[in-house]
Amino acid sequence: MNALALTDDIARHFGRARESYEQAARLQRLVAAKALSLLKPTDGLLLDLGSGPGWFHPELKQHCTDLIALDLSHDMLQKTREALHATLVVQADAQSLPVASESINRVFSSLMLQWCEQPQLVLRDINRVLKPGGSAVISTLLYGTLEEFKQAWAQVDHHQHINQFLPLSFFQQVQQQYPELGLELLTEQVQLSYPDVLALARELKDLGANTVTQGRNKALTGKQRWQKVQQAYPSRCIDGSISASYQVLYLVLTKKSKE
Repeated sequence: MNALALTDDIARHFGRARESYEQAARLQRLVAAKALSLLKPTDGLLLDLGSGPGWFHPELKQHCTDLIALDLSHDMLQKTREALHATLVVQADAQSLPVASESINRVFSSLMLQWCEQPQLVLRDINRVLKPGGSAVISTLLYGTLEEFKQAWAQVDHHQHINQFLPLSFFQQVQQQYPELGLELLTEQVQLSYPDVLALARELKDLGANTVTQGRNKALTGKQRWQKVQQAYPSRCIDGSISASYQVLYLVLTKKSKE
């Protein structure tokens, strides 16, 4: 799948999830709250990059004078407009920001970066739009996220059922390669429980974060496949409930002030 087709596919998935997103966003709420605690308040402009339906905007509004919401999905941004918290709503790709250089005081982006093919370019563009002395807090998911789900599926077929997440070492290399970004890296593991694997899969779908995989195994019916995944899931409780682990990275970027 080429880059443009992949971007369009991601936009469609998140657009279909605009009504269910807020109820399903347990992980997003936990991570966004932690990211917000790392963000310095500002009297100026705050850019919410990958804003989704704008459910976190009441909290962000307390950290700025004006809020700009930017997202890839037109449908998500419709929800944002209806909420009337954002000063400006922009549909655009985070990998090509239509924002003037040195025009933004703060950037906030929670669990969006993992959908970008070249996250290092996104970080550099964030640095470009920040005013000198400005800062950004960006959260993303790392390799090892949903590892239990991945292990269970591996017992059923050889297809890919979760997204490929980058390892921490990738961002450590970016940190070394681009010292001008002033990057700090903070990691956290989040554990969430689910009644069964179907509940986990349903939450991923409601978030728009489900992956469309190619070459589906047709040897088993959908029900049979999910039963096998449930049986193969590691560390199941007696009642069948499961837990899923999410490896979270917080990147704190600080743009150097001009001498």
